Amino acid sequence: MTGDSAEKAYRKRVRAWSFYDWANHGYVTVTATTFFPPYFIAVAAPAFRLAGGAPGEPSALARDTASNVYALATSIALLLVAVLAPLVGTVADLTGHRKRILVVATVVGASLASAMAGVTAGRWALALVLYGASQIAVNIALGLNSSLLPHVARSDDVDRASALGYAMGYVGGGLLLALATALFLGADRIGLGRDLAVRITFLTVGIWWLGFAMPLVANVPEPGAVPLAHGATGNPIRDALIRLSHTFHDLREHRELFTMLVAFWLYMEGIGAIVLLATAYGAALGLPTEALVGTLLLTQFVAFPYALAFGRIPDPRLAWRGRAVAMVLWTAATLPLLGAFANARGDLGVQATLALLAADQVAGVAFAFVTGNTLFGGLARRLDAKRAIILGLAIYSIIPVWGFFLHTQAEFFLIGVLVGAVQGGTQALSRAVYAELSPRAKSGEFFGLYALSEKFAGILGPLLYAIVGRFTHNPRASILSVAIFFALGILVLTRVDVAAGARTAAAEDAAVAARRAAD
Repeated sequence: MTGDSAEKAYRKRVRAWSFYDWANHGYVTVTATTFFPPYFIAVAAPAFRLAGGAPGEPSALARDTASNVYALATSIALLLVAVLAPLVGTVADLTGHRKRILVVATVVGASLASAMAGVTAGRWALALVLYGASQIAVNIALGLNSSLLPHVARSDDVDRASALGYAMGYVGGGLLLALATALFLGADRIGLGRDLAVRITFLTVGIWWLGFAMPLVANVPEPGAVPLAHGATGNPIRDALIRLSHTFHDLREHRELFTMLVAFWLYMEGIGAIVLLATAYGAALGLPTEALVGTLLLTQFVAFPYALAFGRIPDPRLAWRGRAVAMVLWTAATLPLLGAFANARGDLGVQATLALLAADQVAGVAFAFVTGNTLFGGLARRLDAKRAIILGLAIYSIIPVWGFFLHTQAEFFLIGVLVGAVQGGTQALSRAVYAELSPRAKSGEFFGLYALSEKFAGILGPLLYAIVGRFTHNPRASILSVAIFFALGILVLTRVDVAAGARTAAAEDAAVAARRAAD
């Protein structure tokens, strides 16, 4: 194969892998984040009202009970993922069936997602079973897809490939969310009704997920198996448990990877709390539902170009790195100022807010293009992946502080754009750094631990938010408290020696290769 044809095949493989993020983020964005929670409460609340014997429309108590049942089911599903993901990832490593298991999880998850179209009034137990099972499937699939990254991308291209995946996820999820929102808002006008529109959306999500997974199925090769070197029993589950026990024991040898896991867990507590609680916080402040959904849509599409640009800041081959840094810093500096203006005005409408945002971003592009390399080229050259993550987290820490002062829907839109500017890039570079610290031979099990850390990262942030709210009865104090996770995450991340961790991972891969050659 010539150099040009090999490069084309490589690019095709990376694009096929990244399309899986496009595929599954339809479920994450449309079903899990936007439509299922309120739909479940609408379906379940009448049942809890009847159980309580209260006449008339479901009471606030019935809706609150439904909300608590939903939260409990979600927590149970994520706890099961935290337990199962490392085990499934290790079985995938031992058997050499990473892609095959990913495809099975995709078919199961997409089928469950589409089956949610059969949930109608009163069938709340079925809704919880389908939703909980589909959450387990999608999260296991996400971990397996991430474990393919070090096998799909070259070592000098992991940052770009990971960022491309996150960017594709944002635009794919955002596009499907836009279509679903249009159907939902126009359902009454075309005679569907909003309940049926939501159920059609659930059906579409499964089809979308399965359909856009096909490029990965066709173009991403299956990595080889890495069986136990000694003591194999021939039973994949038993061997996986043996390997996992070795892995937890060997974490002492992968000190930098373990430190990265702790840092990732801490700052993902902050990110997860903001993502999970943003709409609840906005609703608590009395912001209209249209503004909350509109902000989610805006965030998805803003995150696409920013994830691509931010994810490539550490690449020393790119001449425009200074411009990318300039654009990110411009957005971090100017949006809070626009927020202060909107707060002072108090009556800034949606159209005026969007016009102001567009003008700010156009001015930012001009500023970055003209002065970025001159003013920020030196800074960009010092930003490796770890330092770029720290930059993103420092900007992210502005959000809970700003949230404390937030009063208007215009500010909510502006905060959504700031989230989009750093969230995708920060998570993409985190995945890339973790891939660099992980032995390729054990990518499945180590990314299973990564998934475990990510799932547990949805616990402490919301818990702290709730505890502070319980004692202060002030949602502003609750959102401000989340900032502590960014500070702790940055502190631990500064202690990660990426170069040393990468050498440890490479040494283990070399040892595995030597054993294979000896056999």
